[in-house]
Parts: sequence; C-alpha cells; structure tokens
Amino acid sequence: MKIMSLTHTNEIKLIQDVEDLRTHSSQAKELYREVCHLMFFRYDIQPSANKLYQLVRKGTMATATQAVNNFWSELREKRRVDIEQPGLPESLREFAGEALSTLWKGALEVAKQNYQTRQIEIDGSQHSSKVELEQFKSQIKHLEEHCALQKRELEHVRKHAQEYEKRRLIDSQVIATQKESLLTLQNEKTTLESTLKSQSNEFSAEINKLYAALKLADDRYKKLESKAMLELDRERQRTYKLESEITELKKALLKEHAATKSQTVKNQKLVNELRENISLIKGQLKESQRQQLVASNKLKQIERKKPLLK
Repeated sequence: MKIMSLTHTNEIKLIQDVEDLRTHSSQAKELYREVCHLMFFRYDIQPSANKLYQLVRKGTMATATQAVNNFWSELREKRRVDIEQPGLPESLREFAGEALSTLWKGALEVAKQNYQTRQIEIDGSQHSSKVELEQFKSQIKHLEEHCALQKRELEHVRKHAQEYEKRRLIDSQVIATQKESLLTLQNEKTTLESTLKSQSNEFSAEINKLYAALKLADDRYKKLESKAMLELDRERQRTYKLESEITELKKALLKEHAATKSQTVKNQKLVNELRENISLIKGQLKESQRQQLVASNKLKQIERKKPLLK
C-alpha cells in the first residue's frame, strides 16, 4: 500500500512539475525534452512515447516518439567512452573504456543525486513560494473583499449622490416654478395696484363731483330756504296787515252799524267783499304754507342724504 501510495504521490507531483514546465516552455520539442529528463533523472521513470504524450498533451504522437528517441540517443552518447590512442593494446583500450564508463556512471549517479537534491531544494522553495502565494492569495482575497466592500459603499454613495442630485433637480424645478409664480404674482400685484390707483383716482373724481353737486345743492337749498323764509315773512306781514285791517274794519263797521241802517247794507256788501278778499288771502296763505312745507320736506331729505355722501 505504501508503494502504491508513493507511486500515486509521485504521479501527482510529476503532473504538477509538467504543468510548471508547460508555463515556462512554449516549444513542443523543448518541452518534451525537459519532461524526459524530469521523468528519468528525478522520478526514475523510463520515458515512453505514450506516457510522454499523455503528460505533455502537445504536438503529435510522432513528436513524442521523436523526443524519446532523441533522449535515449543523447544518453547513450554520453555513456559511451572511446579510447582512440594509437599504439595501445585492444585489451587496454577496452579496460580504459570500461574504467572511464564506470567513472561516467558514477559521475552520472552523483549528478543525478545532486539533481535530486537540488530538486528537493527547489521543491522546498516551491513549497515556501506556494505558502507565500497562498498568503498573497489570502491577502489578495482580503483586499478584493475590502475592495468589494468599498465598491458597495461607493455604489451606495453614488446612489445617495444620484438621489441627492434628483432631489436637487426637483428642488431647482420647484424653486423655478415658485419664482415664475412669484413673478406672475408680482405682475398681477402691479396690475392690481395700477387698476386700484386708477379706480381710486376715478373714485376721488366721483367724490369730488358729488361734493361739488352737494355744495351746489346746498347752495340752492340755502337760496330756496332764504327765499321761502322771505316769502313766508312777507306773507306773515301781509296776513298781519290784513288782520289789522280787518280789525279796523270791524271797528268801523260796528260804529257805522249803530249810525245808519242804510249804511249797514252798504257795509254788509263791503263786508262780504272783504270776506271774499279774506278767503282769497287765506287761500294764498295756505298755498304759501303748503309751499313752505314742501321746501321743508326737501330740506329734510337733503339733510338725510348728507351723511351718506360723507
């Protein structure tokens, strides 16, 4: 089980190493050559075209076969030692060749061990690098998460900024609308003030006209009142005079009635005439009083209208 586990582990490591070589080598022939050396010197696996092609997965099977053949040819050339020294016996040359071949094998084994040692160091370095890489990946992941968080916060800030910009635009539109409404109201106020001023001027003119008409009516009323009072006074004087005359006439008639009867008829006739005159005068007096009453009523009506005009 340990052998199988070790073989499986080596297989995984071999695949990983081949993948590393794939990232550093772009040419198929060079990649196949490096994989052959890796299999033989590090993992003690004899390279075959099928196995090599399965690992590399590049080019064609003919390319893999050619790479295996070139590897074995190169290896045989390095292991062959020929002694081409004239005058040496054949057995000595063979012995020297075997000795050099043994030395070559020993040097090759030492080189292989050194390669394995170096590979172990490289593996350790790769492990450290992988640990550092994992740390870097963890840091990168942390940075990415932090970056993602900052992006989300930035997006949140952008959304807030967009909402603020929308609200600002709406407020600007509302302010513009309010300014237009205010300008309209100001224009309407100016128009109303102008209309009010015009109406006030017209009203003042009408008031002045009414005051003038009232003054004229008052002057006319005063004139009519003065005339009515004058006529009334005249009528009173006439009435008083007539009453005085009647009184005098009565006295005269009484005196004359006692004197003569003939004169009574004459006086009676005169009395009748005087009575007719008195009736006429009383009618004139009543008409004068009626005119005075009409004038007084007009005066009262004008007096009632004065507070309304003020």
